[in-house]
Amino acid sequence: MTTQAEKAEKFQALHRSDDILVLPNAYDAVSACVIAAEGFEAIATTSGGCAFSVGYCDGENMTRDQMAEIVGRICNAVDIPVSADMEAGYGKEPEAVAATIAATIESGAVGINIEDGSKGGERVLIDFDLSVERIRAARKAIDDSGIPMVLNARTDAFMTGEDDPVAEATRRANAYLESGADCTFVIGVSDAGRIGQLANGIDGPLNVLAGASSPSIAELKALGVKRVTFGSGFAKAAMTLVQKGARELKETGTYGWVEGAMGQPDIHRILKGG
Repeated sequence: MTTQAEKAEKFQALHRSDDILVLPNAYDAVSACVIAAEGFEAIATTSGGCAFSVGYCDGENMTRDQMAEIVGRICNAVDIPVSADMEAGYGKEPEAVAATIAATIESGAVGINIEDGSKGGERVLIDFDLSVERIRAARKAIDDSGIPMVLNARTDAFMTGEDDPVAEATRRANAYLESGADCTFVIGVSDAGRIGQLANGIDGPLNVLAGASSPSIAELKALGVKRVTFGSGFAKAAMTLVQKGARELKETGTYGWVEGAMGQPDIHRILKGG
């Protein structure tokens, strides 16, 4: 097994590569194993998908320790770097973010997302100065740990009704990079023009969330995007398949939903890393 420090160094190197980093998002141990078996060099987790998998809604409705436990199971299931989505740090103050960093490193992850959108009530951006202090606290906690975890600072500027989300996202992203983030994550943007503006204006690696209406991986790379993630996309797709199968079974009493499904030996092979 590769050590956590070695995984962290590999994950850092993937961010320095000339190629775009594609990180599918796992939501439990078996989804992580399936993704790893397809040859991806690293994976991310999804806060929404992880929460759904144990019966919670997204948005810090489970505790830091509960999320870290799921992340730990994912990290233990695969021998590749895992980046953990730890929402807004489970507390607004910098000390809470530092505690989340420590719990995430303890889980075995070598990357982490920290958001700047408030949790609970109306979705608004956390105060700019406080957001910067939160990233500084995260960087210090990582440095103190001795594990070179990749800090991915996410801004929700496109999700909070800002007058000029490109300008606000760029301002925050650059401030986070200056405060110790390794990468910045702008969520809620799928338009190629705006993505290109962000990539040109942000002085460091840019992560975007891809969905059905997003440019292709090749197009994102050409726009200057460094890292692509998919949020709860795989989790939602899996739940949709279950829903379709359940409806077919209920409405027609037929079993077309099992057509083409993996067999148990295939799943066992994947889980064993074969």
